[in-house]
Amino acid sequence: MDLKCLNYFVTVVECGSIARASARLRIAQPALGWQIRKLEEEIGAQLMVRHSRGVEPTEAGLRMLGHARAILARAQEAVTELRSLA
Repeated sequence: MDLKCLNYFVTVVECGSIARASARLRIAQPALGWQIRKLEEEIGAQLMVRHSRGVEPTEAGLRMLGHARAILARAQEAVTELRSLA
């Protein structure tokens, strides 16, 4: 699991669709969908339900969303702290 993949997941959930998230992230829809499937396989749980109107997080997806946001925030805090030392 890498930070980029977590960021993609958070963006997809926030946008409500892979299409809107791919536009925001400037990444092709198939590549973004592949990254989300890769994350789901790694975790071993379905994180979102895909339908014609977009995506909706599952219960596991909502829990992962909280963890992903916390992980991304801590990573940003680390970068900020270390840059201030330079």
